Amino acid sequence: MTDFMAMVPGERRSLAEYLATLSPEQWQAQTACAKWNVQQVAGHLVAAAKITAPHFFGGLIKSGFSFDKFIEGDLAKYAEGTPDDVMGRFKSIIDSNRKPPGPAYVALGEIMVHGEDIRRATATHGDYKDTHLVALAEAYRSTGTPLNGKKRCDGLKLIATDVDWSTGSGPEVTGPCMSLIRAMTGRVDGLAECSGEGLETLRSRR
Repeated sequence: MTDFMAMVPGERRSLAEYLATLSPEQWQAQTACAKWNVQQVAGHLVAAAKITAPHFFGGLIKSGFSFDKFIEGDLAKYAEGTPDDVMGRFKSIIDSNRKPPGPAYVALGEIMVHGEDIRRATATHGDYKDTHLVALAEAYRSTGTPLNGKKRCDGLKLIATDVDWSTGSGPEVTGPCMSLIRAMTGRVDGLAECSGEGLETLRSRR
């Protein structure tokens, strides 16, 4: 069985090192996450690493069972202040073994996909271990709501060009594994690096 939580601290440490290089302006850069900038995404990652089941379910009830409203409210206190304030909070959760309710891959997905949101918003890409990319891609390919990876991959064959991973059958989409992972979550930015006869079908499944 894949030990997803063992992969998380290394990815958090890598992102912390990158966050430390950003200018104040870059901390305010818009990401692929709707209305969130880099500082807010970092705050969300802190919130996700501090969450407990009682807090999650209690907060969901208080927000009228609106997952988006709960997430927005939860990240606010961790994203407030200066970039240095948020950086300090982020460093404090690097070795946290807490994760959002649900499968263990959720914690790895949070740090890798949102970490890539931050990197792409500031004009770069992450350098991830092959084993981490394959583990996350394999988990995401069969996800239901809210990720909907299974639905997006249905009837397509996804083939990573940088690691040994593929899934499905049908018209092909080839590209870097992280770009395929992002496409499975509905992010279309990585599809610029992909090709294949199934590309437009995958692009349409946002």
